[in-house]
Parts: sequence; C-alpha cells; structure tokens
Amino acid sequence: MNDEAKAPIDFAEIIYEKPSSGAFEEVLFGSDRGNTLWVLFSEKGGGREWIGKFGCGFTTMMRVTKVAVPDHFLVVAGGAAYLVDATERQQLNFYSEPHVQDVAYDAQNAHFISGDVCLWIIECGRKIWTSERFSVDYITNLSVEGRTLSGTAVVDYDGKEDCFSFDLDTRKFISGPGSSDKPWWKFWV
Repeated sequence: MNDEAKAPIDFAEIIYEKPSSGAFEEVLFGSDRGNTLWVLFSEKGGGREWIGKFGCGFTTMMRVTKVAVPDHFLVVAGGAAYLVDATERQQLNFYSEPHVQDVAYDAQNAHFISGDVCLWIIECGRKIWTSERFSVDYITNLSVEGRTLSGTAVVDYDGKEDCFSFDLDTRKFISGPGSSDKPWWKFWV
C-alpha cells in the first residue's frame, strides 16, 4: 500500500440528496431501513471519497463534526451518535437513546455526552454520570471546546431557551440554568 492511500480522510459533510448508485463506495452504519443520513468523507481537495450511510434515531438533529485529529468524526443522525474513523471506514463507538435530541463527544475521555432534561456522560454504551435536572423539555446545540461543554436547555413551559456551559473535568456547571444552587423546579414557579 502506498503512502497516498494511507493519507487520513480529514473532511466530512452531510449530503442532502441521495447520490446515484455506484457514484461512491458506500459503507453502512446502523440500519438502512427508515431514515438514513448520508455523509461524504474525503481528503481535502476532493481526493479519496466515500459515503457513509447512517441509520437515524428519533429526532431531527443531523450533524457531522471532526472530534479528533486526524480522522475521527462524530456523526449525529437523528439523535443516534456514531464515532467513526474515516480513514479506516470503521465505527469506533455508538450511542442511541429514544429521547435524546443531541449528542457531543469528549475525545479526551472517550465519552459521549447527551441528555433530555439532565446531562448524561456515556462510556461504552452505559450512563456513568447524570446531572441534576435543569431543563423542562430537552437539551440541544451540544458542543465541546477544550474542556467545556456548551448547549441550550428549555427553561420554562413556554419554550424559552437558555444557554449553559459545563466543565467536563469537575462536572459542574459554569453558567446557565444548571449553575445555580436553586432547585430546578423553582426556576419555573
């Protein structure tokens, strides 16, 4: 195998129209029954390319994010989360929960972070930590930058949203609705 073939795949984007059959090599992740998210993986400049077909969960959140260099990507397909080595075309980890709207990935600790009305830290498919409840309905827009998780939570019964930030090392809220000592239910009374 030559060095060019070993170059890491370092770019990914969602494809909104199903590609023509045979246009790209395709790799299936999850099930292709029901909704499927199509992601194009390639070298910068359009070199080697392939399509990942990802079985979707139960929500509308669709996103692909590079989470570790050179070639590890988090694919969120309807709330189902896939960690993929794009160069080797392999699934490294997977997580899905019916009521999860969004999922982020902590590459340093190899944890998925998700939640519905509280945050969950997931290791090897099981919840290892859960926050106090701080959302009325759901949590979205999760992202990790450095050692901080940020996101948006619904904070009242009229659908008002508020941003929060969370320290992944101390597992404490830095700002937002989860950062107060006030019990969550008193925010809405």
